[in-house]
Amino acid sequence: MIVFILILVYYLSKKFELKKEQIIIFWILVLFWTAISIIRAYRKLYAITPIEQGGLSLTPVLAAQIAAGYGLMSLIVRLPMFLASDIFKRRKVFIQIALFLLILTSFLVAFNANYLTLYLSSLSLGISATMLALFNVIFSETFSKDKAAVSVSIAPLLAEFMAAPIQYILTMNTYKQFNYMWLVSGIIALITFVLTFMMKDYRPVDSDFSFNKVKVVLKHKSFIYICLLAVLLSFIKFSTSGANMIAYGKTDLNMTPLMLAYIDAVFAVPQLIAGVLVGVYFTRKWGIQKTLLFLFGCLLTFYIIALYVNNPYIIYFSYTLNGLGYGGAYNILIALAMQYFDREYRNVSMGIYQAFFALGIYYGDYVYVWIAKHIKNGLFGFSQSKAIFLIVIGITLMSMIMVKLKVKDN
Repeated sequence: MIVFILILVYYLSKKFELKKEQIIIFWILVLFWTAISIIRAYRKLYAITPIEQGGLSLTPVLAAQIAAGYGLMSLIVRLPMFLASDIFKRRKVFIQIALFLLILTSFLVAFNANYLTLYLSSLSLGISATMLALFNVIFSETFSKDKAAVSVSIAPLLAEFMAAPIQYILTMNTYKQFNYMWLVSGIIALITFVLTFMMKDYRPVDSDFSFNKVKVVLKHKSFIYICLLAVLLSFIKFSTSGANMIAYGKTDLNMTPLMLAYIDAVFAVPQLIAGVLVGVYFTRKWGIQKTLLFLFGCLLTFYIIALYVNNPYIIYFSYTLNGLGYGGAYNILIALAMQYFDREYRNVSMGIYQAFFALGIYYGDYVYVWIAKHIKNGLFGFSQSKAIFLIVIGITLMSMIMVKLKVKDN
């Protein structure tokens, strides 16, 4: 798979005539996201797996708290990071800080895994994932529009496919080498950190920060409405994918290590496809409102299947609906959020939008703490582990009502 990816990247580099500097940025993003992808989805499973199988034997509540650290740090960092990059007119230094923290915490877990080090690792992952937004800006300023769209979409997908074989090799046996996963992540992050010194520091040109801009953005009712939809969408996504889906797939569905290793890729591929299709086909043919209702309908279909079906293969392949619905809806919402303001307000508006989005990320993980504490006997006849699907069905229906009421094609 890694050899195939190298060939694919070489082909794309030639096809889009990428310059040396652009290739460096592209590879930095691929390696950066690979370091994150290797461990991000396995935090919860590492925590709850028995010690004799390579885990930490932590309680579901502690495991959920570890997972929620990712969203907590995203919530704290996203808006200040956008504002700070505006104020100091620096971008690369924030990526380097995130990489340094990722290196440090990954090695801490690799050599001394416990609740504290794993929680610190989750916090650093939250900071690091926030940097994807900065990469989006760097790509948009360094590449032409088409090249930027392709590069910033493909790089994280390649990272998922690079991470999957590593995840499988280290978890294929009864005894899981979770600590080696964090070690590999730290080594890749270290290599990426060194590569960043070869990358130019792209600085904001026409974006001077002021609190007056923040006030203008926050007063825009339509923009805030889209932000509220983003909170619901991010809650839906992060409560039913990544670390939470892998833990559910292993403990409740007994999925094989190979299935678990590639489940993020099963989500990412339709996510990328949907992101492209909504722009070139669906919104043009159906309009924005109908497209959003269709995408939320895809999400709803998967959650109903997950609620009533226990066959791991059916859940695994229907999981593509989760990626499809999220990938399309995310792209539409962020496009809607960007349309309300001129370029000089873009950094501030995106920072505020990302802060709302991070709120959903945090509660998408933290809801499992609430479930573990308050729904020990299940909900409406469904088991405790199925309760999350009942919750997201309700939130998805609420999102569809909000789309129907306020989101118009014009």
